[in-house]
Amino acid sequence: MACRLVIFDVWGELAHFRRFFTTSSPLTFSFPPPTTVRGIVGAILGLSKNEYIEITNKLKVGISLLSPIKKVRLGLNFIFTKGSSGKFEPTLFKDKKQGKSVRTQVHAEFLKDAKYRIYLAGDDELLDSLLNYLPYRKTEYTVSLGLSECLANFRFVGEFEAKQLEKAQQVRSVIPVKHIENLDLNTPLKIAKERVPVVMNCDRTVLHYEDVAFEANGRKITGEFSNVYRVKELRENIYLFTVPSQ
Repeated sequence: MACRLVIFDVWGELAHFRRFFTTSSPLTFSFPPPTTVRGIVGAILGLSKNEYIEITNKLKVGISLLSPIKKVRLGLNFIFTKGSSGKFEPTLFKDKKQGKSVRTQVHAEFLKDAKYRIYLAGDDELLDSLLNYLPYRKTEYTVSLGLSECLANFRFVGEFEAKQLEKAQQVRSVIPVKHIENLDLNTPLKIAKERVPVVMNCDRTVLHYEDVAFEANGRKITGEFSNVYRVKELRENIYLFTVPSQ
């Protein structure tokens, strides 16, 4: 079975995709989870916060790393902006009792010089809409990598046809652990594993998580894999995340 693919690269100086189990000291995923990719698509197309999830859930999403993972910690200053009444009361001026501004500093983890390749398939109408934007580097809203402060750039790679393979000996993209049947341990690779959100409903409640594996330096993983697609022109085998109801 073959499917239509629209592919683009996205990168930025800094990125932060917050892990769901971190609070006061935010950690980041090593790549944008499928739920974040759908947000990027929504920003490009100008979809509102209330509609982009339902619309982009029609897409299949693939992600691969194009650069090694580099993580840094940065101190962020947060200023208390709400009073006891819940109203907006900025505390940029010194607190009379404490003699200083009411703020707190946290150390957040960021990705440095992050670059990814995004693969999209599924809804032809959405793909056609994206082709009115990506080749011309147009967007309705500013594209970012996780946080609005982490501005991103992107480049259209092309439109391709991908063929589904029963088995593959190599994969370029992030892939669920359950689809890895064997790994070639003789190849010097740095394979990492993370649990990421895959499906989110319109209330932003995550409905499905997946344990995934990837090569931390952005190289291909060798072994034996199932349920992957072959992009012949790019010589890449990839996995596409799909909303289960589809």
